[in-house]
Amino acid sequence: MHCFLCVACVLFGCVTPAKKKDVIMGKSNQNSFIHPSVHRVDDNTLSIDNPFDIPATLYARHDVMIEPQGIDQALDVLHVQRTVDTIQRHDDAFFGDASPALKKLVLTPDFHPGSGIPVGTVAATQGFVLPQAVGNDICCGMRVLVVKNLSRQELADNQDELMNRLRAIFFEGKRDIAMSPFQREAMLQEGLVGLLNSADLQRTTWHGYHLKQQERDLLYTHQSGCMKSLKTFAFEDFIAASGEQGRDSQIGSVGGGNHFVEIQELTAIEDNACAHQWGLSTGDFTIMAHSGSVGLGRRVGQFFMDKVRQIYPSGLAHPENNFYPLPTQGKHQELFERYIDAMNNAANFAFANRLFLGLMVVRALEDVLHKQLDVRLLYDAPHNLIWHDQVEFDGNTSSCFVHRKGACPAYGPSLQHDDPFAYTGPPVIVPGSMGDFSYLLAGRGNHNALCSACHGAGRKLSRGQARRGSERGLDQRLRIVTPLDLDGQMLREHQEIRRRLMERIYEESPHAYKDVTPVVNTIEGADIAGKVACLKPWLTIKSA
Repeated sequence: MHCFLCVACVLFGCVTPAKKKDVIMGKSNQNSFIHPSVHRVDDNTLSIDNPFDIPATLYARHDVMIEPQGIDQALDVLHVQRTVDTIQRHDDAFFGDASPALKKLVLTPDFHPGSGIPVGTVAATQGFVLPQAVGNDICCGMRVLVVKNLSRQELADNQDELMNRLRAIFFEGKRDIAMSPFQREAMLQEGLVGLLNSADLQRTTWHGYHLKQQERDLLYTHQSGCMKSLKTFAFEDFIAASGEQGRDSQIGSVGGGNHFVEIQELTAIEDNACAHQWGLSTGDFTIMAHSGSVGLGRRVGQFFMDKVRQIYPSGLAHPENNFYPLPTQGKHQELFERYIDAMNNAANFAFANRLFLGLMVVRALEDVLHKQLDVRLLYDAPHNLIWHDQVEFDGNTSSCFVHRKGACPAYGPSLQHDDPFAYTGPPVIVPGSMGDFSYLLAGRGNHNALCSACHGAGRKLSRGQARRGSERGLDQRLRIVTPLDLDGQMLREHQEIRRRLMERIYEESPHAYKDVTPVVNTIEGADIAGKVACLKPWLTIKSA
């Protein structure tokens, strides 16, 4: 149960606004000045000049907003090459036998300044990885469920009851997701596969979790939702819990920031053939969950970002850009292996977390509507991870570590018989802001873009700037479920608390984000992914 004081403490937290910078938008009939290092290549593509001759590409049409501060941050990432060259000259054993290199940088069209690194950054490296380029929100991602037997009228007729039920399940202790230590460990080591096997062994009956359906859904989850790991990092307290079957405050958590869960209506089909193959029709409803590894990812990220600073060679000036390489070979190889193992732990939790977030919405709908819903998983796609991929450069293929920060995979058709997206490419899920459309696209496997697409519309205002909004800027038709009822008696009697809560909502409201349509048009125009369907929000769940 969320107590009044706990929620109030969260709401009164301090948010430091980002430094104010001019925002420049390219005009459709000219190449406006964006940044001295940037020049336009074609309608969808810009190139970033840098002293290291590293291929660096920004995908953005003329009508996509670009912030110079983000370009500066991207140049900071490129200066990692100077750091590894300096280390190599100082200590030729630091990287073992590897020849460390930042091979390529790609910026997706939702690109905007982040915490030290732009959101929407994709970096391919050899000989080292960059924990900073993954950060704390490990395996943040999108999960989309399709509901076939739900109508707009049913939702409208039961709106108030549904919002109350969702609030109870998400924020008032009614999740009822009890796990044993054995199940938690299996989940951390093998993700959704471990969860499935442990649920079968222990005859677990989580609401809506059906073994045959979950086994089928592994095919519709990136890498089957399983990032195998050998150990469980420093999660003994999470695994042990009460020592018995018990609940915790982590699993089934939406998380903060731009994370959300949303009920949406499929309003338009853009690619009839692909939509048919995916089983989509206008009038369908979807459940979209955007969340990650919450507290577990933060523990991993902070620990290893501290470690890479500690192993930096003594006697060298520390890099001004705060990017510290972690070698994949040589005397620090064991630390690299520990990092990947711990990252996989957090990623596995994130896959399971999104699974339960979807089931929690299904449970609320079925409780209120008194019927069983026809629900199936369309796809679950992660961001904020490192992939060991084969990357194509000038017609040749090399093994690289691909970092995606606020970007998602956009692989193309595989032509493999056991792949449900063999002939379409897997779904790419691009949400708009609250009140704006979201899009489902099909990946095309564009190697120039490192087979990567954006994971949203991208911010145009910092959180500090967005908090200075007003309720007049919010669409009054928006339905938002938060820990506290915005129209409830308690907030009517405590207007200061309500104001603080509304400020948190303004941070993620439509005026703080770019228009998603030019962003999606860039992805399609650059042949990164093709539009399949668009989704209109009906109700949004936010932790605020």
